[in-house]
Amino acid sequence: MCIRDRSESANDLPLEGIRVFELGIAIASPFCGKLMAHFGADVIKIESRVSPDVVRMLGSAWVREREDLAAVAPDTSPYVPEMNASKRSVGLELKTDAGRDAALRLIAECDVFLANFGARALTDLGLDYESVAAVNPKIIYVQLPGFGSDPEMPYYSFVAWGPNQAPLVGLDDFTGHASDPPAGIATVAPPDYMSALHAAIATLSGLEHRELTGEGVHVDISQFETTLALLGPFVMDYDLTGTVHSRIGNHSLWGAPQGVYPCLGNERWVAITATDTQSWEILSSLIGTVGEEFADPDLRMDQREALDEQIAAWTSNFDAHDLAHRLQTLGVAAHVVATNEDILHDTHTMSRDWYQVAPHTRLGRDVFSGCAVKLSDTPGQWANAGPSMGEHTREVLKDVLGMSDDEISDLVTANGAFEQAEPETRVPRPWNDWIHLLVPGVDDARDL
Repeated sequence: MCIRDRSESANDLPLEGIRVFELGIAIASPFCGKLMAHFGADVIKIESRVSPDVVRMLGSAWVREREDLAAVAPDTSPYVPEMNASKRSVGLELKTDAGRDAALRLIAECDVFLANFGARALTDLGLDYESVAAVNPKIIYVQLPGFGSDPEMPYYSFVAWGPNQAPLVGLDDFTGHASDPPAGIATVAPPDYMSALHAAIATLSGLEHRELTGEGVHVDISQFETTLALLGPFVMDYDLTGTVHSRIGNHSLWGAPQGVYPCLGNERWVAITATDTQSWEILSSLIGTVGEEFADPDLRMDQREALDEQIAAWTSNFDAHDLAHRLQTLGVAAHVVATNEDILHDTHTMSRDWYQVAPHTRLGRDVFSGCAVKLSDTPGQWANAGPSMGEHTREVLKDVLGMSDDEISDLVTANGAFEQAEPETRVPRPWNDWIHLLVPGVDDARDL
């Protein structure tokens, strides 16, 4: 297969005709695959019951109190649609000979091999680049383990997990205050998302290379390095000046005031940056009580703690949303410190159709985040929410490999494959209570 003829209709999605074999867990390669699926690629997610994708194990917090969801718990994790919308799920057990053989047959019919398994794990499965290229020389093979695929590299054997890599590259050392330990950002994994975005660019570049040369490509991405790219200027500054940058709370290296300040209500805050002369003059005129000692920008930096105290005393008298809007109107960079509820009601996300509602075979409908990239003529689309495990096994093996029902059943019997076993289940979802925010006039998502 190859990228479609560019003479085709401009309304076709740009990645239609591209088929992706995705061997991914958690976030890194699944998020990359989701982006490709949005723009038309047929992304086939390979899943295992023996070693399921970790996001299948998470479930939603409310599942634990819902007996009616026990049978569909692997579908209730919010990460499932977030990372896997519009994909097809094929259940293959790659540690069996039958499952691996079926996988290689699928790979031979694909354009892209996408995996964030450890390099050693791929080798052990017989799915290293050399093995995959032997059945499909034109494959765009994209792997994004924690530390690359070269066994000679010093971290090759290290266990990689996104929240652990962030501190390794030095990112966590920037979080928190100098007097406290690093705060860290364990609830979000920058290495996963950074490597996913790099992988998306690399995949498209590889496809273009194949279009021009007819040759496949091996893309070797290190999650460590994609995250280190965030800190490049600080590392280079150390080389140039010997300056060690570390934890400074909410302050800025380049001016003051910049910080997060309390407002009316419980745990309501506003973030304000007024480091340039114009913004500072606007802010100080509003406060009115700021002394002349802060007129000089260098003095504002030297005395930023005292300055923050005066700003905090002033912001404490205002509603966070009202104050942020007032400052923005006057030309000062200010935003509320948004909660999840704030984001759900946010006018920007609503106007950009950020939240998506798509069908789910067992949950009725599901909600997930959209795509930040908007193409004018081919904006992309979502075909379905995150698939259930093995939901498309029979469909893909028939359509792509031409296997008969008997052959598929034999493969299942040999434990090389599995299908979605539980019957269709329609259950109420918590977001039914706020679906009207996403789709005006609709009170129940199941009515869509």
